Amino acid sequence: MITYLNGNIMEVGENTIIIETYGMGYEVFCSSHQFYDELQANTTVKIFIYEHIKEDSHDLYGFKTKEERELFKKLTSVSGIGPKGGLQILNTYTSQDIISIILSEDSKALSKVNGIGPKTAQRIILELKDNMLKLHTQNADLLQNYSKAPHTYKSEAIEALTALGYAQTEATRAVGAIFDERDDSEQLIRKALNLLGL
Repeated sequence: MITYLNGNIMEVGENTIIIETYGMGYEVFCSSHQFYDELQANTTVKIFIYEHIKEDSHDLYGFKTKEERELFKKLTSVSGIGPKGGLQILNTYTSQDIISIILSEDSKALSKVNGIGPKTAQRIILELKDNMLKLHTQNADLLQNYSKAPHTYKSEAIEALTALGYAQTEATRAVGAIFDERDDSEQLIRKALNLLGL
């Protein structure tokens, strides 16, 4: 199994690259527009790989980070979501956005992805919500990071939620799950309440 490739980009195509390593060229489907836009011919890259093997094909999908690859694997574990569908979701939203969308059960946002209908969006949320919370907490180490380096807006949002009657741990988890450094406390509170079902 190929875990990652480290080599020279020989060619950049439409959503794919050709990467040469040890004299062999591999065609790799790229995971997101953001990552794809960074890739240029005649440069060296390390790219994490997911192999999709079928009787008539052996496709490679490339990711900037192991965390993004793990998210892709979670998405493609949902019935009806193949590698192309998972790639389309990652082409539409960032990894952090996808996690936030699933945690907040925003099926309308998922339905905006080409090829994802309302029923499929609901199935993604139903099957992955618990996994997304674990994945997000594991990768971001939310509660630990909060206690070590608290942000003013985070503190204000959590205080507001506890004032509304939520437990400290519940408020911290909710704000951490939707936290975006670009948001002020009011935006964080609104998103957290949405996540909590209000």
